[in-house]
Amino acid sequence: MRARIAPACVATLLLIALLSPAIPAPPAKVAASAATSGERAVPVARRLSREPQDAMRAADLAISLDATLMSAPLVRAGDAASRLEAIAPTPTPAPTRRPVPVVVAPQSAVTDPSAERRMLELINASRAAGGLVPLATDDRASAAARAHSAAESRYGYVYHDGPDGTAASRNVPACGTGWYGENTGKIWNDNVAALHVEFMSEPWAPINHRTNIMDPAFRRIGIGAVEGRDALYMTMVFCR
Repeated sequence: MRARIAPACVATLLLIALLSPAIPAPPAKVAASAATSGERAVPVARRLSREPQDAMRAADLAISLDATLMSAPLVRAGDAASRLEAIAPTPTPAPTRRPVPVVVAPQSAVTDPSAERRMLELINASRAAGGLVPLATDDRASAAARAHSAAESRYGYVYHDGPDGTAASRNVPACGTGWYGENTGKIWNDNVAALHVEFMSEPWAPINHRTNIMDPAFRRIGIGAVEGRDALYMTMVFCR
């Protein structure tokens, strides 16, 4: 059912509408825009406020890392050695030089037969003075005596047991009887008599140079005189 409005009523309503002040529409969209801007602004504001903080934190982290790296050694000595051993090839050790033994070069023996004869004369003269028979020259004993004097001349000193063996190992085979005596010494300036006098000046003793010369049991002798660098080396081998 439609309601009818009288013309007077319509005119009255129109007049009221014209005379009443304009009422603004509710700002629904503005509020929504503001709210949306607010919602969008909040993240933006947070992003703007977070980026400086993140930058500061990154800077602080970098500074702390730099401080840590500067305060700590870049590579520890042990780690460096381990890494070098792992990557570097094993060096080949240099060959160790063995000490070379000192060997005296052999030299040809230069004998002195005249000195040998002179010593034999002096020995037999002393034996004759003591009532003893003279000694005869023995070739094998002479060879042993010369070989020993040559060894002494190479090494530069006199001895009974040394580089060329013991007196027994040399003279027992040379004498062939198991009994032997040996005198040895140096002679300077061809003074053979000085060595004989030195021997005969010794006291009487069971075994010494004088006793060998004056031993009545000895019958043979070999004498070897060899020139050395510093002296004439002479050996006397006495045999029964």
